[in-house]
Amino acid sequence: MTNRPTDPTDSTPGHVVSQPWLRSLDEIDGTDLPLVGGKAFRLATLKRHGLKVLPGLVLTTHFFETQLQQARLTPLWTGSPDVAVTPEALSWLADTLKIKPLNKELAHALNQHLNAMFDVTIDSFVVRSSAIDEDQRDHSFAGIHLTELGVPRSALPIAITRCWASALSAPAIEYRQAHGMSIQGIRLAVLIQPMLKPTCAGVGFTVNPLTGTRDELIIEATWGLGEALVSSHVQPYFYKLANQPGQYPLLEQRAGNVPPPDGKLTNTGPLSPQELTELATQLERIHALMGEAQDVEWARQDETFFILQTRPVVLPSRPHQTLDIVWTRGSHPEFLPELPSPLFGSLLERTQQRAITFMQDSGLAVDDLGPYVKLILGRPYLNLTFLKRIISQVGIAPGNLLVTIGHTEPGAAGGPLSIDWETAWKSRRIYGRLLQRMLGAPATLKKYQALAGEVEAMLNDPGLATVPATLLRQFRQHERIYSELFNTNLRVAIAISATTALASSLIAPLTPSPATFISTLALQGLRTTDGELNQWLLKLSRLAQIDEPTRQYLLDAPDDFGDYPENSLISTEFRQGFAALLARFGHRATYEADMGWPRYQDDPASLLRIICQYSQNEPLTNVGDTAAISAVSWQQLNDQAKGLSRLLFWRRCLAAPLVSLLRRLLVMREELNSARATAMAACRRWDLALGGKWVERGWLAQAEDIFWLTLDEVERTLMVENEAGIILSSIVQARQETYQTYAKTAMPYSLHEAQIATIQLGVGLSPEPPPDVMVGLPISPGQVRGTVVIVSSPDEFKKSGEAPILVMPSTDPAWLPLLRLAAGLIVEMGGLLSHGSVIAREYGLPAVANIPDATQRFRNGDIVLVDGSTGVVQLLEAARDTLELNQKAG
Repeated sequence: MTNRPTDPTDSTPGHVVSQPWLRSLDEIDGTDLPLVGGKAFRLATLKRHGLKVLPGLVLTTHFFETQLQQARLTPLWTGSPDVAVTPEALSWLADTLKIKPLNKELAHALNQHLNAMFDVTIDSFVVRSSAIDEDQRDHSFAGIHLTELGVPRSALPIAITRCWASALSAPAIEYRQAHGMSIQGIRLAVLIQPMLKPTCAGVGFTVNPLTGTRDELIIEATWGLGEALVSSHVQPYFYKLANQPGQYPLLEQRAGNVPPPDGKLTNTGPLSPQELTELATQLERIHALMGEAQDVEWARQDETFFILQTRPVVLPSRPHQTLDIVWTRGSHPEFLPELPSPLFGSLLERTQQRAITFMQDSGLAVDDLGPYVKLILGRPYLNLTFLKRIISQVGIAPGNLLVTIGHTEPGAAGGPLSIDWETAWKSRRIYGRLLQRMLGAPATLKKYQALAGEVEAMLNDPGLATVPATLLRQFRQHERIYSELFNTNLRVAIAISATTALASSLIAPLTPSPATFISTLALQGLRTTDGELNQWLLKLSRLAQIDEPTRQYLLDAPDDFGDYPENSLISTEFRQGFAALLARFGHRATYEADMGWPRYQDDPASLLRIICQYSQNEPLTNVGDTAAISAVSWQQLNDQAKGLSRLLFWRRCLAAPLVSLLRRLLVMREELNSARATAMAACRRWDLALGGKWVERGWLAQAEDIFWLTLDEVERTLMVENEAGIILSSIVQARQETYQTYAKTAMPYSLHEAQIATIQLGVGLSPEPPPDVMVGLPISPGQVRGTVVIVSSPDEFKKSGEAPILVMPSTDPAWLPLLRLAAGLIVEMGGLLSHGSVIAREYGLPAVANIPDATQRFRNGDIVLVDGSTGVVQLLEAARDTLELNQKAG
């Protein structure tokens, strides 16, 4: 006897409810993907969160399976001991489905739901496939599964079976096999919606589908239905928008070949500027809800945008990567902590495309060079291969130029430029574009300063918005400010590097360290924020030195200075002076680019520790003030020159205006950093306010936990709210545990792509033992022999005996008090214009930077010779040998 199908809609007593045959989009929840397929599931998600999606009825996978069971076709679909699932069998099954009428019970349930959902006046429908594995990033099935348009109500059963059959057809099976997908038990759902009569329709991409650029939106539109567009039968109107929430400036527009219905051509095409902004806002919301870049089909009817479907963007596949990329920490230790916050790390990775676009627009070939920045075990690395290739394209030997901008190869010492003039001539158009961009740097800086002020004003609103779209627009200012920072900083950095390199080449015959000489000259008389801050710290340290109770408090206070400023030992004058310091510099931070790093006003303990260290030494003057750098003059350069080099006065004449230009560029860099600090401090305050709201909702344990999330996770939570919010605490906990392992993993200054897979978590890569002689970047002239003391953080160092050779990872302001106690300095990363370089030259402290992995390769007790004039570091006696000699002497 034939088994009668169980109607899942039957609610009579004793009825056992099986998987439902039919569901409306409003009834679909987060567990229904295997039942309704990807297309319907995503539309239901959008509808649930307020986007305009037409009502829809889903014939579930159980509806399809029931039809197969009642027609006794299941073995052809799933296979059996006697029947194999083959392309030929599925093709026969597809043909059979098209001529097999729906089972009576299924047809009855379908008619009941159609009549309940759609008014009888609606007699035109769209029928779309919604397979379980359809519309995925790596297998979209675009154009393969059938969509039926304008289907009359009476013909819906025919359209349904045709959609089923299309998923089992030869093209669909070939597609599955080509993508390594199973052809057995293909699960199919179908979505039915009313047919629109739109004024225009099209597609929208939340990234540039050709480049993957996140800061661009692409919209294509045509008059009437969009089916001709997605089928490539017409040339659409094309719009490229800057992804700047709230504004979405139009970057490019191209006309299509389809005239409007009334024949009256317009300048804007189917979409006006206001409509473009409205649609772009919806696209951004969809991206956030889906958690990844989306390809969205839309239609506009009755002044409303309707979303017809959304799926992950299929980006163009890249050729197999054969390039062994070399990654370097580069200049990151100069302005970022060892492990930046995950929120900032995701911001850095997302906005790096702006740097790549900058280089492409300058005429440089960057295809197939990999990303510009990459996080490796939580640490940001620069693509050194990328940098070397683009520098070589303009005929310059990369090594020495990379040194001037802080991205150095081991052994590069910053000598004169080496130029292949033939290649340079062929690249003259690139030089022209780069020169144009450098000349435009002042105007670009002014625009960035205005943007920073605009972002600060937007994010300083005392009350946090409650509308998700508004919150998302505010949060996206992080990306906006950092994307523009890439653009502005590259212009200034290239100008500084080119000016330094050119001036250094001019005076190279006159001095062994031309880049150091030029940098020192440019810094004379230049007052920086870091220098000004250090002057304030010195002033307060002097107050502590002459006030014994305050000094004793600083020495005995807990590490976090938790009882400051209430402790009665602190003098009124010191308390007032420190309050004034925070009023002036409270929005700054040691690593102010990272919004996850506390500002000084959030954590004044870092400044109090520096004051404490300063107060333990004899009174100091002018430390940190570039105006006080030991006088360097052109006369000294003449005195250093030997023989006929003294006659090359024309070199000095040409270099002098370049030094003046470099000084102006350094002032611009200082202004840029100040604007960045203002904007990122505003971002941090906004993040903490949002984190506080999420603490109130029970999603986070503390407001600071928001910095353990990524941009995508925050954006999705802003849109989805509770669905994503309830798992945030577990995400934070898991990521914190992961980062604890990262922190224990010793990472090299540079590594090859192939080495990444060999890194042992919690251990790292074993550093190579130091050679007897290493060459880095000379940053402060002089020569000294001494004993190595490795210092990983400023709090580790305790002075004992003679002044040591300090070996440290970088030289941010927290390290400055230690330099006064050293005889020489070896730094893993530090440019000619870094804080440590400036201070080392003030002290007359021989110093060499860019010695990769120095804190891992040297050991405490090594005897070394540091030559800050040539960049040479010589290992004279290893620590073990020193110990053996001491034992023999005893």
